[in-house]
This record gives sequence, C-alpha cells and structure tokens, in this order.
Amino acid sequence: MGERKYRVIIAEDEKLIAKNIAKHIEADNPSFRVCGIYSNGEDALNAIRQQPPDAVFTDISMPVMSGLELAAEIHRTMDNVKCVIITGYAEFEYAREALHYGVRDYLLKPVDKDELHRVLKELELSLTDIYDGARSGSEPEAALSPEEIVKLVEEYVRNNYSQDIDLNTIAQNLGYSSSYLTKVFNRVEQITPSKYIRNYRMGIAKQLMNDREMTLQQVASAVGYNDPFHFSKSFKQTFGMTPTEYRESLH
Repeated sequence: MGERKYRVIIAEDEKLIAKNIAKHIEADNPSFRVCGIYSNGEDALNAIRQQPPDAVFTDISMPVMSGLELAAEIHRTMDNVKCVIITGYAEFEYAREALHYGVRDYLLKPVDKDELHRVLKELELSLTDIYDGARSGSEPEAALSPEEIVKLVEEYVRNNYSQDIDLNTIAQNLGYSSSYLTKVFNRVEQITPSKYIRNYRMGIAKQLMNDREMTLQQVASAVGYNDPFHFSKSFKQTFGMTPTEYRESLH
C-alpha cells in the first residue's frame, strides 16, 4: 500500500466520540489521516466540496443536515468519496436505507475496534484500486495479479453477502475456476474464500444482533442464510458461541 495517505473527514456532533474515532482510525491504519472533524452535516458538506476527501465517516443523527442527507448528496455529486455511517441501535433502519446512497459500510456505537479495523482495511483496498487503476476496462482479466484477483473476490462478497452466494457463484461471475480462486485466495490471505465469505457474513451478523428488534431469523436472512440452523452453526464456528448465547452476553 506504500506510504499513500488517504484523507478522512468525520461528521459527528458529539465531540468526544468524534475525537475518539479519529484517534482510533489513525492508530489502527497509518494509511489514513483525519483532516477534519465537523459537528453538523452542512459544515462537513461545505468542507468536502472545497477539498474532497477519500472517505467520510458520518453519524446519522446530526443538526442542520443529517448524515443520511450528507451521504445522499455525496453520492449524487462526488461518487468517488467513500461514506461510512456511524449509527446507534435505534437508527439501524436508517443505516440500511443509507446503503441505497452508495454508503460503503456502517459502524454501530460504541465503535468496536475490530469492526473499525475491518472497515478501514476494506476502504484501503477499494481506494487503492481507484488510485492505481488496478482493473481498467481494456485490460484482460488474465493480466490481473493474485492480489488483484483477491480484491475482486472480496469486493464481490461485500456487495452480495446478503444473497445466496458461494465459491462457485463467485468463480462463475469472475470468470475463474473455483479451484484456482481457492489456490490464489489462500496464498494471498492465508484463508480459503469460503471461510472468508463465512467470516464476513458473521461479522455483519454480529453487528445486526445488537439491534434487539431483529429476530435471529431476520439476522440470518440478512446475511444470506435461509436455514437458521446452518446460520447458528456457522456463527458458533466463527465466534465459539451460538447467536442466542452472544445476544444474551450483551446484557
């Protein structure tokens, strides 16, 4: 990833939370630099228009202009700026609505360090693709490096984890054999693509279960599992406890 620094703006009306997020972003991933913190969406938008950052972390509930309105405006006029929504449990429906505005991901308050690490890693991969032009329309896919192929797989999972996908589906859509993808992915990430799919889905599921209004069946469905038993088994394999045990541990 080199020494490239990606510029981040934070829009959050609670100053202590904003400063804490900024501190953790820069401590977790040196590729990101927080260049501005704003307490309302309108001030953030003005700063973004003057000098567009690479990524915006915005709370949904803010004065003057909400984070949802901010994300929608960024999506309409500055599509290359990546947005991450920060939300409380009661606002979760709005966070899901934000996905329609090109929001890259979301984080639940209080922000979990592991989830922040995941989001930053994915942002870095996406931004690196944009800056380096890793996959131009005229470039044949046989010319992609193993690392670039892995990024394509991860991007496909991020965009389709709620659907009925597996390794064969991804292989067909990307034009590779499943055995080749497994070999390449395992070599680069030291994990099989199938396990990556499971871990990614379970990470999202873990966040969703903080919303007490969602049933476990709804959570399972939201991350692509039609069989609750299969979902429960996968969750336990990932975290060492069942979904029910995890939800109970939150209290």
